[in-house]
Amino acid sequence: MYFLHRLEELFLLLLVYRLVLIPKRSGRCALREKKKINEINIVRAFAILAVLIIHATAGARSNVPWGSASSPFYITVNQLSTFAVPLFIMITGLVLFYRYYDNWTWEQALTFYKKRIQYIVLPYLIWSIFYYVYNQAVYNHEVSFDIEALSQQLLWGRAGYHLYFMVIIIQFYAAFPLILTLFRKMRLSARKVIGAGLLVQTVFYILHYWIGPFAHKAALMPNYFLVFCVGAAIGMSYQRFTELAGHLWWTFAASVAVGFTTVLIGLASRSGAHYWPPVYAVLFNLYAILVGFSALWIAQKLDARASAASKLANAFGALAFGIYLIHPAVLTLWRQIYNPDPQQSVYHLYNLASLMIIIIVPWAVAKLIKQSKHHWLLFGKS
Repeated sequence: MYFLHRLEELFLLLLVYRLVLIPKRSGRCALREKKKINEINIVRAFAILAVLIIHATAGARSNVPWGSASSPFYITVNQLSTFAVPLFIMITGLVLFYRYYDNWTWEQALTFYKKRIQYIVLPYLIWSIFYYVYNQAVYNHEVSFDIEALSQQLLWGRAGYHLYFMVIIIQFYAAFPLILTLFRKMRLSARKVIGAGLLVQTVFYILHYWIGPFAHKAALMPNYFLVFCVGAAIGMSYQRFTELAGHLWWTFAASVAVGFTTVLIGLASRSGAHYWPPVYAVLFNLYAILVGFSALWIAQKLDARASAASKLANAFGALAFGIYLIHPAVLTLWRQIYNPDPQQSVYHLYNLASLMIIIIVPWAVAKLIKQSKHHWLLFGKS
């Protein structure tokens, strides 16, 4: 009995140590904050500006007749801006791995998920309901509420044409603890992390193109796994990356070359040329990665100078999430108020005005809402 009593005491001591002492130690580890990456907001500014350009020129790209003098211009501008979503995902991978890779423990997973539900999932639900109602009111001038229809739209981000991005991000956040733990257990170097991303995305494309197409390919996490892993690799050793960033000037020239190659292939396709499907996927991802490197290089240069331009870009990028969520509502209303025919002489000025409006108005509204105590309900928290 004496032995069993001592064994019971030992068990209780071990239990207390496991439940109390270890969480406290890992909690201190979790609270250890790394130096903030100031230039990330400038990169976000590049990405959100590209999103706005895509949406401002989308109508012209479709409506301006092929063969007209301005059609190649709208196609080129729109196509060169398609790095936007991959760049945002690359930043996500960078920030997550920069923050958690060195001090991750499973005890942090619950807090991680709680924050993402609070700051990502909740705003997504609120804005999905808003656009579900808003689009009906603007286009149909009446509103009906169908729970089944809304739930289907929520599943794939269809309540607004821009919300599919939120679905992708939620998938990455849901999988992140598993991805990070797996990479750490396998002790993958930065290069091997990129290799893992390439492998996953290659398998995904093989399944899509040769086995059977995925119905919602654009909203699926594996479709962007390579750019996420490139960002993760940078985040794992960001200090080393900043030391090399001064030699990355060539990535800007390379991104321009790859971007215009993609545009030329697209223009040729409209004229009847046919290319092997993976060519588009390779160019799309290569272009996004090169733009990502270029954007980080430029952002570091701007941030170091602390000029008026860098401060403006930083302020714009800091509100990128709010601008992203608000601008479709502004653009939809503007096009309901005034939407000239492509044949009218004011059409090109109209598109320029549309871009200016969805830059200025959402920025001002987001800045105003950001001053509210409960702004995180709408815009989350970075």
